[in-house]
Amino acid sequence: KLFLKETIKPQHSNNIMFTIVPVLGFSLALMFWGMMSSKYISYYLLFSLLLFFCMTSLNVYVILLSGWASNSMYAFLGALRASAQTISYEISMIVILLFPAFLQWTFSWDNMFKGYGVMILMVPVGVAWM
Repeated sequence: KLFLKETIKPQHSNNIMFTIVPVLGFSLALMFWGMMSSKYISYYLLFSLLLFFCMTSLNVYVILLSGWASNSMYAFLGALRASAQTISYEISMIVILLFPAFLQWTFSWDNMFKGYGVMILMVPVGVAWM
């Protein structure tokens, strides 16, 4: 249904980039499914946490390109603001996710979730919820 609807394009936009950038953002979101571990998986990601950090930082470029492709100053300023906000949230996310990685000396999702580092973080979170 999403792809069959009528597409609305601004008159003065960069039509090629205006069409391609949402597809790039959607494909970036779908690539996160490849990092999920399963018993049917045929490959092993050694540094999956670092790959996660790199893939989430690519979202900033999708936001910037979508604002730039519309050739509107308001959309571009909104995209700059949104990308700055995304970067600031990514910094705090990286610091939070690196703590259990350094506790267990691993950058693999599988090894992190099998160990005790994530459970150590649940104690302060539980106290904060009380």
